[in-house]
Amino acid sequence: MPQNRCARPGPCEGRAPSRGHGKGRRLTNRFALGVLFVALYVLVSAAGEVYAAAYFQRADAFVALLLSFTVVCLTFNLLARHDTSKAGVGNRSLLVFAVLNVVTAISWIGLFIGLKYVEPAIVVAFMVALGPTATVWLNAVIRRQGVPPASDIVVSASIAMIASYMIWISASGNAGVEWGARSSFGIVLAIVAGLSLALTNVLVKLLFDRGFSGRQVLAHRFYGTIILLLGLVDYSSIVPEISQHWFAIAAVGVSTMIVPLLLIQQGIRYVEPFTVNMVLSTAPIITFLFQYFDSRIVPSSHTFLGNILITAVAVSNIYLQYRRSA
Repeated sequence: MPQNRCARPGPCEGRAPSRGHGKGRRLTNRFALGVLFVALYVLVSAAGEVYAAAYFQRADAFVALLLSFTVVCLTFNLLARHDTSKAGVGNRSLLVFAVLNVVTAISWIGLFIGLKYVEPAIVVAFMVALGPTATVWLNAVIRRQGVPPASDIVVSASIAMIASYMIWISASGNAGVEWGARSSFGIVLAIVAGLSLALTNVLVKLLFDRGFSGRQVLAHRFYGTIILLLGLVDYSSIVPEISQHWFAIAAVGVSTMIVPLLLIQQGIRYVEPFTVNMVLSTAPIITFLFQYFDSRIVPSSHTFLGNILITAVAVSNIYLQYRRSA
């Protein structure tokens, strides 16, 4: 009987780990790293959105956004200069970039102006809930994938009902922020921003399929936003706004745009879109918790319930997409 056999089942002491074991550990580490990046994205962007909502109450929002997006655009263009991708912008891709610039302007400006008039947790709930569902319908129209399955139609109807409940929360005075003269405008902007974000994701995916890198897409997607803001801004307010609130403007740009976009890009590199969306579905609850740091917002049990419902439906929808693709 051989004498070098281990006394108990399992790897012998000193035996080199198998290649399969090493590969499995690397995959586990990549998954954990990807989830960490997406979770950090949720935390940083939630904190930034609550901070931005408070700042926009006392600031010229269009001036602040113009300055923030200019810095963001310059930052990503500098990063793209070191990119090794060789994809060129042809006529077809130029059209996609043009449409991407339009919907990016609508989604981001809609988000920030919506934060000025509506409770942040409600705005983020619309963004998270409408995104995956709208993407299904947009894929059916743009990529000609046919009528969505019955389960997606049910999910869409459920989100519409919960969204109606969340509008009632705001209009009836049960939200964390008092209903004002322009609150209905803020809710419309939040809904439009959520739908625009879904179209943005489809267009970005299309550019990725054509060989463009994440840095290239980020570098060239904010021109339309800057042009639109140039038409909305009060130029006499630019210098006073910079002199009085330069730190707040920088904080909004860094915490809501530059750092979150870089984090989510790294997360998508390491994990599947299903996992990314699962982590993103926690955004409304995280935003609700961050609102405790804003004395302007009163904690609302109605908003909390709406966030729980919208998160549950979003997770269910993503799970259905995962099962279908599997």
